[in-house]
Amino acid sequence: MNSNTVLAGLGAALLAVTLLVCGFAVCCMPATTQALSSAVSTGEDSPYTHEQLVPLAVATRNFTVDYHQSMEEARESLAADVVDAARAAAAEGAPKYFNWNQEAREVLADTDRPAFDTMEALSEVSDRYALDADAVSHLEDCNRLINGVSSYLGMFGVAALIVAIVLGFRKQFAALAFMLRMGPAFLLFVLIVLGLWGVVDFNGLFAAFHSLFFVDGTWTFSYDSLLISMYPLNFWMGMGAVWVGSAIGGGLLLFAAGCFFAWKAGVQQRGLAEAAAEAARSKKGKKGRR
Repeated sequence: MNSNTVLAGLGAALLAVTLLVCGFAVCCMPATTQALSSAVSTGEDSPYTHEQLVPLAVATRNFTVDYHQSMEEARESLAADVVDAARAAAAEGAPKYFNWNQEAREVLADTDRPAFDTMEALSEVSDRYALDADAVSHLEDCNRLINGVSSYLGMFGVAALIVAIVLGFRKQFAALAFMLRMGPAFLLFVLIVLGLWGVVDFNGLFAAFHSLFFVDGTWTFSYDSLLISMYPLNFWMGMGAVWVGSAIGGGLLLFAAGCFFAWKAGVQQRGLAEAAAEAARSKKGKKGRR
């Protein structure tokens, strides 16, 4: 096994991981949250309307995904969005006015209290009204995880690019073709396995995924909490579809590039074979003239 074969195998593995990372990056885009939340956050069992849940889902996404120099300020900003929506939803004449009890209205009536303290007090009345301490803590855990590993995940793409450049510089088109085609193929195999698991037991897959990164019990919430109202099960199923679709879409482009380099490798091999044949004929001709 020569160095080019090893590089091609390593590059294929790096490409598979890079495609997964790229799919996750698409999932983290604000537009993705906006689109999925608009499609699935109905507000049917929530004291908030659909029109209020969608911007709250985007604001919560911003808190969870974006980098914050001050987490305290980020918490206060998120709480302000939640409290503003709560006051609008609990206002007399609002569509969901009767979903708010008197205790919640009394909490919202105190306008001198900081937004985060108001949200915390509101969540103590019910987690249907606001993000409670457990929800905020989980979102902060997600933020630390995403921002902590994002730079390292980008290194997989850089490493895959370096391998591809090295193989291209060496004119190892067959090895480069293998890398570009086997990376997406390996990814597809993994996605098929995970997809079958999801079809059979989506909740089990969801739980297994979370248990890899979070302590059990820190990411489960009541079905009618504000967090679940913003991000119901259908939201995560849609997110999984976006992740898989984006990864496969990128994989198809790389596979097509691999087919191109396989063609170039064939041309290269035919050229070498013709050159070898011509050299053999020339050598034979010289021997015949002696």
